[in-house]
Amino acid sequence: MSNSDKQISVAVALVVLLHAAILIGALGVSSGPCIAAYLNLIVSISLLSYWVQKQIRIRQHIMELREVVVLGFEIAIAGCSVYALIEEPGRWLRVTHVVISGVHFLVALAFFIFMLTFRMKKLF
Repeated sequence: MSNSDKQISVAVALVVLLHAAILIGALGVSSGPCIAAYLNLIVSISLLSYWVQKQIRIRQHIMELREVVVLGFEIAIAGCSVYALIEEPGRWLRVTHVVISGVHFLVALAFFIFMLTFRMKKLF
């Protein structure tokens, strides 16, 4: 395994562990949903900024339905996170952030397993 493979594997493993730690903290600590809102906001903005950078680099723009659905979902997550950080969130919003953090955790874990299975050498 090359040095870049190891670095990417460590980075993705750290993201998975961070999600797992925040999920466990969100379930056990009363300020956990606030931390989950920060995590969701960071992940959503990261995914949206990556998508924007990718769209700027390509010449032909083809939007698939899957892409639109995921982008809409991430925009809604970012909006809910900002709302939860500005206002006092209700119980439904706290539960929503924990569920969304769980979805992000499962996607990151699936990506990590996929990456190790097919020996991806670079993220982009």
